[in-house]
Amino acid sequence: MRNLICLFVLGTLAITAPGARAQMGRPDPAQRFAEADTNHDGQVSLAEFQAARAARFARADRNGDGVLSDDDLPRFARNNPAMLAKIHALQQAADTNGDGRVTREEFDAAGNHLFALADANHDGVVDASEMKQIAQRMQSLAAQRSAP
Repeated sequence: MRNLICLFVLGTLAITAPGARAQMGRPDPAQRFAEADTNHDGQVSLAEFQAARAARFARADRNGDGVLSDDDLPRFARNNPAMLAKIHALQQAADTNGDGRVTREEFDAAGNHLFALADANHDGVVDASEMKQIAQRMQSLAAQRSAP
Protein backbone atom coordinates (compact mmCIF):
# COMPACT_ATOMS: atom_id res chain seq x y z
CA MET A 1 0.00 0.00 0.00
CA ARG A 2 2.80 2.44 0.83
CA ASN A 3 4.25 2.11 -2.67
CA LEU A 4 0.79 2.67 -4.17
CA ILE A 5 0.47 5.94 -2.25
CA CYS A 6 3.97 6.96 -3.27
CA LEU A 7 3.30 6.17 -6.91
CA PHE A 8 0.16 8.30 -6.91
CA VAL A 9 1.89 11.22 -5.30
CA LEU A 10 4.92 10.79 -7.50
CA GLY A 11 2.78 10.73 -10.59
CA THR A 12 0.80 13.82 -9.79
CA LEU A 13 3.35 15.94 -8.01
CA ALA A 14 6.57 15.18 -9.87
CA ILE A 15 8.50 14.18 -6.78
CA THR A 16 7.58 17.03 -4.52
CA ALA A 17 5.94 16.57 -1.15
CA PRO A 18 2.54 18.22 -0.57
CA GLY A 19 4.11 20.97 1.54
CA ALA A 20 6.63 21.70 -1.18
CA ARG A 21 3.88 21.71 -3.80
CA ALA A 22 1.89 24.29 -1.85
CA GLN A 23 4.92 26.47 -1.22
CA MET A 24 5.91 26.32 -4.87
CA GLY A 25 2.37 27.09 -6.08
CA ARG A 26 2.01 23.67 -7.71
CA PRO A 27 -1.45 22.77 -8.99
CA ASP A 28 -3.47 20.05 -7.30
CA PRO A 29 -4.13 16.72 -9.05
CA ALA A 30 -7.37 17.99 -10.65
CA GLN A 31 -5.45 20.88 -12.18
CA ARG A 32 -2.75 18.47 -13.36
CA PHE A 33 -5.49 16.41 -15.01
CA ALA A 34 -6.86 19.48 -16.79
CA GLU A 35 -3.36 20.46 -17.95
CA ALA A 36 -2.69 16.97 -19.32
CA ASP A 37 -5.95 17.00 -21.29
CA THR A 38 -4.40 18.86 -24.19
CA ASN A 39 -7.24 18.20 -26.64
CA HIS A 40 -9.83 19.27 -24.01
CA ASP A 41 -12.07 16.23 -24.48
CA GLY A 42 -12.52 15.64 -20.74
CA GLN A 43 -10.25 12.62 -20.62
CA VAL A 44 -6.51 12.00 -20.58
CA SER A 45 -5.06 9.40 -22.91
CA LEU A 46 -1.86 7.56 -22.06
CA ALA A 47 -0.04 9.66 -24.68
CA GLU A 48 -1.29 12.92 -23.10
CA PHE A 49 -0.37 11.63 -19.64
CA GLN A 50 3.12 10.65 -20.75
CA ALA A 51 3.69 13.99 -22.49
CA ALA A 52 2.63 15.88 -19.36
CA ARG A 53 4.92 13.75 -17.19
CA ALA A 54 7.83 14.27 -19.60
CA ALA A 55 7.38 18.02 -19.26
CA ARG A 56 7.22 17.75 -15.45
CA PHE A 57 10.37 15.63 -15.41
CA ALA A 58 12.18 18.23 -17.51
CA ARG A 59 11.09 21.01 -15.12
CA ALA A 60 11.99 18.95 -12.03
CA ASP A 61 15.45 18.09 -13.41
CA ARG A 62 16.72 21.54 -12.49
CA ASN A 63 20.37 20.80 -13.21
CA GLY A 64 19.63 19.04 -16.51
CA ASP A 65 21.60 15.86 -15.76
CA GLY A 66 18.78 13.52 -16.76
CA VAL A 67 18.02 12.23 -13.27
CA LEU A 68 16.06 13.51 -10.29
CA SER A 69 18.09 13.69 -7.10
CA ASP A 70 18.61 15.96 -4.11
CA ASP A 71 20.60 18.29 -6.37
CA ASP A 72 17.33 19.18 -8.13
CA LEU A 73 15.44 20.12 -4.98
CA PRO A 74 14.74 23.76 -4.15
CA ARG A 75 16.76 25.08 -1.22
CA PHE A 76 13.73 25.30 1.09
CA ALA A 77 13.09 21.57 0.55
CA ARG A 78 16.71 20.61 1.19
CA ASN A 79 16.72 22.66 4.42
CA ASN A 80 13.48 21.20 5.80
CA PRO A 81 14.16 17.76 7.37
CA ALA A 82 10.50 16.70 7.46
CA MET A 83 9.93 17.67 3.84
CA LEU A 84 13.19 16.06 2.78
CA ALA A 85 12.16 12.79 4.47
CA LYS A 86 8.86 12.80 2.55
CA ILE A 87 10.62 13.52 -0.72
CA HIS A 88 13.13 10.74 -0.07
CA ALA A 89 10.26 8.31 0.56
CA LEU A 90 8.75 9.29 -2.78
CA GLN A 91 12.08 8.96 -4.54
CA GLN A 92 12.60 5.53 -2.99
CA ALA A 93 9.29 4.32 -4.39
CA ALA A 94 10.38 5.13 -7.94
CA ASP A 95 14.10 4.38 -7.60
CA THR A 96 13.99 0.75 -8.69
CA ASN A 97 17.75 0.23 -8.76
CA GLY A 98 18.30 1.88 -5.35
CA ASP A 99 20.99 4.34 -6.44
CA GLY A 100 19.30 7.35 -4.80
CA ARG A 101 18.42 8.93 -8.12
CA VAL A 102 15.31 8.65 -10.28
CA THR A 103 16.06 8.26 -13.96
CA ARG A 104 13.63 9.22 -16.68
CA GLU A 105 12.97 5.50 -17.27
CA GLU A 106 12.15 4.93 -13.59
CA PHE A 107 9.96 8.03 -13.57
CA ASP A 108 8.14 6.82 -16.70
CA ALA A 109 7.63 3.32 -15.28
CA ALA A 110 6.08 4.76 -12.12
CA GLY A 111 3.80 6.93 -14.25
CA ASN A 112 2.70 4.08 -16.48
CA HIS A 113 1.81 2.07 -13.39
CA LEU A 114 -0.12 5.02 -12.04
CA PHE A 115 -2.03 5.42 -15.29
CA ALA A 116 -3.00 1.74 -15.24
CA LEU A 117 -4.28 2.13 -11.67
CA ALA A 118 -6.25 5.25 -12.53
CA ASP A 119 -7.80 3.77 -15.68
CA ALA A 120 -10.38 1.80 -13.69
CA ASN A 121 -12.40 0.63 -16.69
CA HIS A 122 -9.28 -0.14 -18.79
CA ASP A 123 -10.45 1.86 -21.80
CA GLY A 124 -7.08 3.54 -22.34
CA VAL A 125 -8.13 6.94 -21.00
CA VAL A 126 -8.62 8.46 -17.55
CA ASP A 127 -11.63 10.69 -17.21
CA ALA A 128 -12.45 13.15 -14.44
CA SER A 129 -14.50 10.62 -12.46
CA GLU A 130 -11.66 8.07 -12.54
CA MET A 131 -9.22 10.76 -11.43
CA LYS A 132 -11.54 11.71 -8.60
CA GLN A 133 -11.91 8.05 -7.57
CA ILE A 134 -8.18 7.41 -7.37
CA ALA A 135 -7.60 10.71 -5.56
CA GLN A 136 -10.20 9.71 -2.96
CA ARG A 137 -8.69 6.24 -2.67
CA MET A 138 -5.22 7.66 -2.09
CA GLN A 139 -6.51 10.17 0.46
CA SER A 140 -8.20 7.33 2.31
CA LEU A 141 -5.05 5.20 2.26
CA ALA A 142 -2.94 8.16 3.42
CA ALA A 143 -5.36 8.81 6.28
CA GLN A 144 -5.20 5.14 7.33
CA ARG A 145 -1.41 5.23 7.19
CA SER A 146 -1.16 8.32 9.39
CA ALA A 147 -3.75 7.14 11.93
CA PRO A 148 -2.30 5.98 15.26
